[in-house]
Amino acid sequence: MRLNPKPKTHSLADLFKKLTLAGLLSTAASLTGQSLVTEYPAYFPDEAFNVFFNGGPGNTKDWIGVYPEEVVPGSVGSTRWDYVDDTRNGTVGLKEGAVNLPGLALGGTWTAHFLLNDGYTILAQTNFTVLEPTTPLVRLQRTVATSQAFSVSFFNAPGNTKDWVGIYKEGQVPGANGVSSTLWFYLDGTRDGNTAVNQGTLSFPTGLPTPGNWVAYLLENDGYTVLSSQSFVLTEAVAGSEPRFLSVSPAHQSVNVPPGVIFSANITNGTTKVVLNTIRLEFDDVVVVHFANQTNQLIQVSFALPSAPLPNSTHRFKLSFKDSASKGFIAESTFTIANYNNIKLPEPIPGTFENFDNIAEGEIPPNWTRRNLTEKTNEDLDFGNLDSAAFVNWTAIDVNRFLGSFVTYSNPDNEDAWEADYRRVLSPNPMVVLNGSVLRGPLASGRMLFANSGYRNGRSQILYLVTRDYDLTGRSNVHVAFKSLWEQNQDSIASLEYSIDQGSTWLPIFYLLDNPDIVKITDATTGVVTVDAEATFNTEAGDIARYLDPDSGETLYGTYGSFIGAAVTPALAPFIQARAQDNAVDSKRVELYPIPLADNQKSVRFRFAHAGTDSWYWGLDDFGLYSIGTVPVTAPSLSIARTGAQVTISWPADASGYKLEFSPTAAPGSWQPVPNVSGNTHSMSPGAENAFLRLKK
Repeated sequence: MRLNPKPKTHSLADLFKKLTLAGLLSTAASLTGQSLVTEYPAYFPDEAFNVFFNGGPGNTKDWIGVYPEEVVPGSVGSTRWDYVDDTRNGTVGLKEGAVNLPGLALGGTWTAHFLLNDGYTILAQTNFTVLEPTTPLVRLQRTVATSQAFSVSFFNAPGNTKDWVGIYKEGQVPGANGVSSTLWFYLDGTRDGNTAVNQGTLSFPTGLPTPGNWVAYLLENDGYTVLSSQSFVLTEAVAGSEPRFLSVSPAHQSVNVPPGVIFSANITNGTTKVVLNTIRLEFDDVVVVHFANQTNQLIQVSFALPSAPLPNSTHRFKLSFKDSASKGFIAESTFTIANYNNIKLPEPIPGTFENFDNIAEGEIPPNWTRRNLTEKTNEDLDFGNLDSAAFVNWTAIDVNRFLGSFVTYSNPDNEDAWEADYRRVLSPNPMVVLNGSVLRGPLASGRMLFANSGYRNGRSQILYLVTRDYDLTGRSNVHVAFKSLWEQNQDSIASLEYSIDQGSTWLPIFYLLDNPDIVKITDATTGVVTVDAEATFNTEAGDIARYLDPDSGETLYGTYGSFIGAAVTPALAPFIQARAQDNAVDSKRVELYPIPLADNQKSVRFRFAHAGTDSWYWGLDDFGLYSIGTVPVTAPSLSIARTGAQVTISWPADASGYKLEFSPTAAPGSWQPVPNVSGNTHSMSPGAENAFLRLKK
């Protein structure tokens, strides 16, 4: 299978020289000037962690990838990753900032890499450790200012009343040669040690006076047995150092911003600190309720718009706060929303909607049919194994399975990144808007129908699904709509067709292909590019799915046209679409298509086909048929009333955009605007001659 597209042990003490985040990062820099560091050097299993970067080139697709130690990025998929804007979309280019990544399940040493522009060029890297859950641990900020209070946290202490934390200069060995700690407390926060404590935080209010490298030790039972230690750097407090904005998203003057706008800002403290209760966020000059979170010196502010702004509309966020010296800070972000498509669906035609929630796993809806030509090498019916017989056919499946892990290629020893790769099935698409609401989460819920090609042994996977017949007698402007969780691969095809003659012939709705496989013709005279449907569907290629006929022994297919039901003719060209390859987001869509020949038909059925060679997946949810037509426009009517010598003409107040005109004969070309008309009423004195009045838009 293709690689996940995103799909470090030094002394930490000598990496950090300044109090601010930027200073902390700059001293961890690589030879090229970039730097990377995790918030702490050690974590517990499944504990989320922050990775700070600095000095990057500022590309939108620069990214942070986490791999097991000594694994070369690009040789396998990354275990954890995000673009530098802390998303899976990569729309904001940042030179410095932080990403927050989900925790890692396996213990050991891991390496976080700062990687260039969607590739595998390493800009900087850093090691960190994932501990066993019961391992004793001490942790604190990596940098501390002289003479300022700081805190030390501890975990999994053995529970003696005299367990303690001691602070020593680097190079001093606790208990050796009469060396004493500079600062210390028992774990209950006293100098007496009366209470056993396993986990907590100690405050050292006086701070330390001397800059340099220091070490915090977790020590056992009034002795000098080291249970855990962490290095940190004591720095001179820099006068005048202030909080700084590390990042603001959406970026100022950004365009094509998805409608599900989520504002976020990262701020780092200096010697003066952000006063959290002074943070104020405005959207289009209206104060909104934001969320603010502080982790050590990093403050994160966020807010999600509750509804989708209009396509192509321009908006502004304004974030302000004061620091502990009462100085004000402001960041503004003016941005333009993308030209997204707001899918509008009425109520489905009765009896045609199916959300699959009541379909048992392994089954399909009643009176639907399925067929496969998938090579099956594992007969087990195991929904935890993508290579098992459970995924030979289209099947109903609980979407929560994609929150976890799968066995791949029937080998439980395959790497973790592969096992977790199908979490991408539920990747949300921030551009999906349905009836005015942004669908922020996964498109599927409960159960969906699912066809799988990825992480399977065997040469090819070919799966067909045909719905029951729908009676659309008396229905017009019929459309089909469903939530589609598709991911394109270089050698896969997804097709949807319909039939009005019980499957004797099939009509096109769409065919999804990788762009290089779509054959195009350029007119030598006009330069117009068109799709050659016959060449696209009839050209044989070695990577297109094939099937070994068990009777004849002949290898069949090898062309995309082999998998569709419609006759291959030039008329199919408008129905061929290119979709982004290996993109977990692009083809997560609400698909909506007219099916004009289905109007008033008694038997209409649909045919889904997915064919590939270890080529991702296709999920379907909320399938339904809809009558979606243009609403007839009713022309407003004129009313006339006479009061004495005056005549008042009026029309409905909601009939905007109309002009009142008159003509003595109503003949074409004789109409003239009535002067001095204001609003939706007009009074006039009738003349001796006939006159005709009309509204014109």
